[in-house]
Amino acid sequence: MRNNRTAYLPVLASAFAVSWMIVGSPYRAVAQAPAPSAQPPAGQAPAASPGTAAEAPAEPPTEAERLIDAAIKKIAAVKSVSADLQQNVKMLGQKFEIKGRYLKAPASKVYLKMSISGLPGSTGTMLQVCDGEVLWDYQQILESQAYRRLSVKPIFERLNSPDIDPAMRDQVLGGLGFAGPETLLLGLRKSIKFDQKEEGDWEGKPVYILRGTWRNREGLIGPDQQPVRPMGWLPAYVPSQANLYIGKEDGWPYKLELLGKVPTVLIDTRTVGPDGRIQGSKASVERPDPSEILLIYSNVQLNPTIRPEEFAFQAPANANVEDNTEMITKTLDNAINMQAMQKRAEAAKKEGSVLEQPLEIPTPSATPEPPK
Repeated sequence: MRNNRTAYLPVLASAFAVSWMIVGSPYRAVAQAPAPSAQPPAGQAPAASPGTAAEAPAEPPTEAERLIDAAIKKIAAVKSVSADLQQNVKMLGQKFEIKGRYLKAPASKVYLKMSISGLPGSTGTMLQVCDGEVLWDYQQILESQAYRRLSVKPIFERLNSPDIDPAMRDQVLGGLGFAGPETLLLGLRKSIKFDQKEEGDWEGKPVYILRGTWRNREGLIGPDQQPVRPMGWLPAYVPSQANLYIGKEDGWPYKLELLGKVPTVLIDTRTVGPDGRIQGSKASVERPDPSEILLIYSNVQLNPTIRPEEFAFQAPANANVEDNTEMITKTLDNAINMQAMQKRAEAAKKEGSVLEQPLEIPTPSATPEPPK
């Protein structure tokens, strides 16, 4: 039993990696998120001005992409949210389900919990919660548990500095998980070219159904951790089609499908014998199982009143807690200092010479010869 459970460990890790990527709230110090526009008081998360963190496309946006850009702004403007989420994943011969809850409230309060089920003998939970003072991250995979904490006020104080690079501010905010589902849309907007749009209905709500495929394949890897081919048909285990359902009125991403495709011509996986002949019949050729990743938001309530107790958390007294606050603040201090120096250097360069005209230095006259 122990061996079977251990065998599922990579699947659990991959499942949660996919989950954090899709939901848009990973615990890391550098990630992409909306850019702040205003400078709020210290200890409060900078306001988001979404859309600026995504790289500008080289070509004009499609109608579907313009709808996503508008949705990003709508979601970022929401002050509080309560929603349930569910992921159904079929990949690499495994099927499992991840259920969770997402909360957001003013004063930098966030809550995201996800639990996995469907893998025999294996369990996993991830929780990220912030009460406005401390951001906690808890991970449990099998018997392994990990606790991490960050004091967010000193980090926000540095993010509010006028000398912080906007790109780094975006990265830190997104990495800490304060951006929310708009980060999901930003990531999709950057990595997938949505070029199809239709109107439809999802659970009684009018929605836009947007479809697209990868802009490029950078970062896509297979089970062997090797990059996929840059050209040609993608393996069935790599999702190649994205279908996104966003609310017409609120822009919320109610449903996301990432689907793999089976090649029209199956790859012959049979071995070749010593005589050079292919071993086995055509019926023995492996038929790849396409991956399916489905994310659904339900019970979405926009701008509800959420009790402060929902964001309370404290690690057990005997827990080994990792605290990266000092590391992140030092990194931000260095970045702020470098940015300030760069601004001063650029200002001095623009000012140029202080004098309007160059000084004319008289040429010394020839020294007269002494009298004879």
